[in-house]
Amino acid sequence: MKIRKIALSELDQISRLLVKQYPGQEFDEVKEHTEWHLKGFPEICLAAEENSEIVGFIISHLHENTLEIEELYAAKGHETTWKPLINEVLKKIPKVNTVTIWMENFRELIKQLR
Repeated sequence: MKIRKIALSELDQISRLLVKQYPGQEFDEVKEHTEWHLKGFPEICLAAEENSEIVGFIISHLHENTLEIEELYAAKGHETTWKPLINEVLKKIPKVNTVTIWMENFRELIKQLR
């Protein structure tokens, strides 16, 4: 598995995966929000790739002295990709006092692990 920055050219693909994960969300809103992260914090918006396919990703940003993980996605069969994604983000940022994971996303990963 390779972990790398998410390319801006993958914005539509990432946004579609998020809308699929959270039905009822508007594609354009998800895309705009994701684009803000990819442009503002490219070093900590990462994809896990296997055989040239995205099997997981993390969308995060820094806010003052806090790392906020907004999205944490793992494809079925690749549920454990969240661990190396979080570890890689933590390697790339300065020391922070707090790490916040948006619970809705984390709950979805926990469901996948069952």
